[in-house]
Amino acid sequence: MGNTIAWPVLRTTDLAEALNLAEKLLSVASWHDPGGCYLDAWAYDDDVLRRLTEALPDVNVSWYGKGDIGLPASLSVRAGTFAQASEALGIWARISRCYVLWHNMKWPAVPELGLDEEYKYAELQVACNSHTIHCEEWAAEHTVFVHARPGDDERPAWLAAQVGSRVVGPAEFGW
Repeated sequence: MGNTIAWPVLRTTDLAEALNLAEKLLSVASWHDPGGCYLDAWAYDDDVLRRLTEALPDVNVSWYGKGDIGLPASLSVRAGTFAQASEALGIWARISRCYVLWHNMKWPAVPELGLDEEYKYAELQVACNSHTIHCEEWAAEHTVFVHARPGDDERPAWLAAQVGSRVVGPAEFGW
């Protein structure tokens, strides 16, 4: 058991640019399951909750208000393909801070850095209008995060370099 460490590899106001980089990073993965992807958002008021659920009717809602009823609510929906994830993220990003996470994947081995293939801690995330993985505070930019094993500090820079990017900020504790 353990938590990932997440490194930002792009911050941009252009959601299409963030998704393009995510797609490139997925192509670097030694394997990924397209169905191992979900979107997550928080609703703190009834209007946002209504708009999010109307936009994607198959959403799962978990309540976190007093007694586990009422607001705030966490909304989650699976995406089976990259195109579905991109479309859904674009819709939700116009309503609230949200993110998409690919988690059923493997980062490749990097023998020259002493890194084995990684499955357990391999994740890729696009956080909309946020600089953090939990999307707690609004930002004008979208952030692409590479999640990896704690201690594998060279892996995110190596992955980013494979797609013409670089680590653009400090790592943060993942999940």
